[in-house]
Amino acid sequence: YDSATVAAVKQFQTGNSLTADGIFGDGTADLLLKLHSLDGVKDTTQFPSGYKYMVQIGVYTDRSIETKAQLFAPNMTVLHKFTVRTHGQPGLNEFTTSGSTPSGLMEMDLNSPESDHEAYGPYPINRMVNGLKGNAEILLANSTSAIRRGILMHTGEWPGWSVGDPMPNSHGCIHGHPEDIKTVWKLLVDIGVEVRDNTGSVEPYPYKAQGMMVIYHLD
Repeated sequence: YDSATVAAVKQFQTGNSLTADGIFGDGTADLLLKLHSLDGVKDTTQFPSGYKYMVQIGVYTDRSIETKAQLFAPNMTVLHKFTVRTHGQPGLNEFTTSGSTPSGLMEMDLNSPESDHEAYGPYPINRMVNGLKGNAEILLANSTSAIRRGILMHTGEWPGWSVGDPMPNSHGCIHGHPEDIKTVWKLLVDIGVEVRDNTGSVEPYPYKAQGMMVIYHLD
């Protein structure tokens, strides 16, 4: 943290009506992330070559707002639309462990169910395995050096929850209603997607990813 860094921090603080003390404190860090964490990834009308399915999710900066996901077949037919929640643990952003689901373009694959049905539901899950573009590229490399790990699309047998209630916050995963996650699994199998043995925390991921996830900002 040298004099050039202090000068850069002061310049940022001055330009954004903060106290120009050169200290990279919580307020400065929060504003910097708010202004510069939107990665510019957009939804696409072209299906990525070499994959069997794609999911696109538009999200708001306020991740407490649940939004819609769309499951696409290779011919860009919409197979299913469903509600999702991408909010991580309170007070954490997408650049931290257990924060909100990162935006960006990432490979994913269908894995057999997790053993903890209360937390992850009884159905096969989709595992994000490699970030290709946007914030996901920075955070979700398919290697042991990845900053974010264990990001899944799943449901849960959440105590006290019922359809119509907001879904609980995750530790970085994409939450969906039980019937929707079940439907996604069955639709994927119908179009030839294999259910791979659940790899848990094994890295790098040992299989060729079959799907693509696009998470983009609506605001």
